[in-house]
Amino acid sequence: MKRSSLELGAGIVSIISILLVIGEVIGYQSSDSAKIATYLAMAIIALLAPKLASISVGKDGLVASLAEKVEENGQRIERTKNVAIELDEQLNQKISQIFEELRQLRQFSSSLESGFEAQSISTTDKPELPAITVANDPQKQRFGGQETNKGLQIAAIVEKSDVGGDWQKVSITVRATKDTILTGVVDFFLHDSFQPNQYRVPVTKGEVKLVIRAWGAFTVGALAGEKRIPLELDLATSPNVVAPMSWKSR
Repeated sequence: MKRSSLELGAGIVSIISILLVIGEVIGYQSSDSAKIATYLAMAIIALLAPKLASISVGKDGLVASLAEKVEENGQRIERTKNVAIELDEQLNQKISQIFEELRQLRQFSSSLESGFEAQSISTTDKPELPAITVANDPQKQRFGGQETNKGLQIAAIVEKSDVGGDWQKVSITVRATKDTILTGVVDFFLHDSFQPNQYRVPVTKGEVKLVIRAWGAFTVGALAGEKRIPLELDLATSPNVVAPMSWKSR
C-alpha cells in the first residue's frame, strides 16, 4: 500500500476514535474508562501507523519502531559501508605500491651483489621525465598532452566521494582503443600533494584502473604498457571528464 493511502486510512480511523472518546466523555453513551482508553489507544496507533516500521506486544508492553528512524539508520549503515569500501580500495592500492617499491629495492640490491650496474633498472622502473614547467600542476605538459596515443587511451570518471565534504572519487582507467593490446604495467603520476604520488598498476584483462580521492582537479600522467606510451589527462580542462565546476576550478 502506498504511504499516502495508508496515511488517509489511518487519519479516518483516528478521527472516528477521537469522536467516540468525545461521545463517551460528554455522555452520549454510558461513560466507560476502559472504552475511553481503548479509543485513545486506537487514535494514537492510527496516527503513528504510517510511520511505524514494526509493532509487537511483549512482556514489556507495546513495542514499536518508527519507519523514519529505521530508514535513517539504514541510510547511515549503507553510507558507512560505502565509505569502508572506498577507503579499503585505496588502502589496497597503497599497499600494492609499497610491495612494488620493495620488489624494486630487492632487485636493485641483487644487482649490486651480483656486480651489475643498476642503470638498466633505473631506466626501466624510474623513467626520466621532462622538467616540471607548471608549478601548481607538476605533471602537466610532461606526457605529451594527449589522452589517446598509439592505440591507448586514458580516461576518468569523477563522482562524489562517500567520505563526504568536497571530496570526489576519481576512477582513472587506461585501456586500448582498438587493434592494440595493453600488457605489462601502467605507471601513474599524480599531483605531488598525494602520498604516494606515483603508482605502478599491473594490467588486468587488457586495462588498468586506479581509484583515488581528490579535493580538486589536476593533471594525471601515465606511461602505459611495455612500450611505455605516454598519456596525459587534465581533469580540470578535459571535455571528456564530467565533474562539478567548483571541483574542476580548485
